Amino acid sequence: MALDYYLIIQDINNEIEPTIVLECLSQSFFLQKNDLSGLLIGIGLTINAFKEDDEDSLSPYPDICVAFRIDKFEHHESGMNTMLKIVIWLMSRFNGDMIFFLNEQKIFQRLSSQLSLNNESEFWMP
Repeated sequence: MALDYYLIIQDINNEIEPTIVLECLSQSFFLQKNDLSGLLIGIGLTINAFKEDDEDSLSPYPDICVAFRIDKFEHHESGMNTMLKIVIWLMSRFNGDMIFFLNEQKIFQRLSSQLSLNNESEFWMP
């Protein structure tokens, strides 16, 4: 069983390539790339990145989705820690708006450089 988290990065200038994001993450966080699937693999997590077309978006370019799958039973804490480090790294590297989800529940969003947390999310509970 696994938990699926998604970081949606607005790519307003069509400058972000999912393959480049994965390469940077692989090098920066010492993650292994599965040659068959293209997924990055770390202790307790797997990562994928892809372009996401959203019909409701006002941007002419697709957003970038970085998807994290955290093993719920094995190495859960390591997977969560690595994911959070990666999310912080991505937030510092890309300036666009971002939304971070657990499945479909919004955990936080950064819009116009303002970060807002969903205080009702169990993600923030100890």
